[in-house]
Amino acid sequence: MKIQALKNFGEKLEPWIVGVWLLYFFGLDASPLIVKIMKVGSYPILFFLIVGRLQRFAYFATRDISLLLLVGLAMMSVFWSAAPDFTSIETKAVLRATLFGVYLAMRFSMKEQMKLLAWVLGIGAVLSLFFALAMPSYGIHLDGDESTVGAWKGVFGFKNLFASLMTLAALLFLLIALDERKKRWLFWSLFCLSVVLLFLSKGKTAYSVFFVSLSLLPFHKFVKQHDKLRVFLMLIALLASGSAIVLVLSNIEFIVVDTLGKNMEFNGRMPIWTLIFNKILERPLLGYGVSGFWTSDEALYVLYNSWGEIALESGVRFNAHSGYLDLGLALGFLGFFLYAFNFFAVFTRTVNLWMATRSIDFFWILQVLVVFLLLNFTDSISILGTGSTWSIYVSMAISTAVQQTRMRKQRQLVNKVPVAG
Repeated sequence: MKIQALKNFGEKLEPWIVGVWLLYFFGLDASPLIVKIMKVGSYPILFFLIVGRLQRFAYFATRDISLLLLVGLAMMSVFWSAAPDFTSIETKAVLRATLFGVYLAMRFSMKEQMKLLAWVLGIGAVLSLFFALAMPSYGIHLDGDESTVGAWKGVFGFKNLFASLMTLAALLFLLIALDERKKRWLFWSLFCLSVVLLFLSKGKTAYSVFFVSLSLLPFHKFVKQHDKLRVFLMLIALLASGSAIVLVLSNIEFIVVDTLGKNMEFNGRMPIWTLIFNKILERPLLGYGVSGFWTSDEALYVLYNSWGEIALESGVRFNAHSGYLDLGLALGFLGFFLYAFNFFAVFTRTVNLWMATRSIDFFWILQVLVVFLLLNFTDSISILGTGSTWSIYVSMAISTAVQQTRMRKQRQLVNKVPVAG
């Protein structure tokens, strides 16, 4: 009796543990003590979450082979890393985030994941509003350059991360408000709050990503089984145009400077991207290892010849301001093409499942994939990261793979049933 009671208690406590994990590893701006506790405690917590389900966990973990190869390549990068000590530490965190993503796919259905993510992002939005108003020095950037001063970051580390999360939150609350009848007023309120916080973040790239993602909504209403090719081609065209919009907006300063010939202190990301791409070409196949570039002397040339020099002065680790370039630095063209192949496979699976079921769950996955695709042009999120965004991507990749396998088996069973005659 006591064992059963403990088991029931553990099952009720589990979603709360998962929610706290998700919120923290989204990039919560916490005290050093909390950071240390969470980093050290996350490994035993993960162990206890999966230890009783090892066989099922192994099944889910092996459903997406290209994802498995990508993570395996990241783990092996310690052998050729330009900074093996940093790579060793970072790959452990990447593995933790990956295993947590597998756990999410195994433990929760997509509908349950949506609801879990909704209350986590909802809490994050409400806390961000409270702390920005009550403690502006914590929730708002009060110093920095012109584009940063006055920008809200809420309870998270920096404004671009905050903007990305509020983009996801707004899209999720909108979908739930349109789909659910219960507590619709609550989700509409959270949607409005997320949109307001998004604009207060001054994340210009996130603005454009949000509006591009909104333009997907008509597809969900009018999608039909026999229009698969047309819908797929329209989605590709939308993503291509959305990518162009994001790239232009993120480099508008560079375009203006280059066109008008004026001198500006900050002239977009394009110059630093050029320097980074040249460094990728020095190690084109396997790169510098996970986190091996920006933590080694290899990065000095890029930093000293760009506005990245501010990172040397502040002691903050710099990044390429592009998830794709950071991936190229970490794992070379091999890693980049493995990820591109996996992303396209997940995207295709999701579109097929969405058109087959017309389920809001798969439409939500499609929107998340679009957000990740576009944001990674100008920010380093979700690709082999150590936090919740990578876990969400892993969970969605595996969830779609498992669901696709189930649907194929169902079709095979239906085809084998003899027709009464």
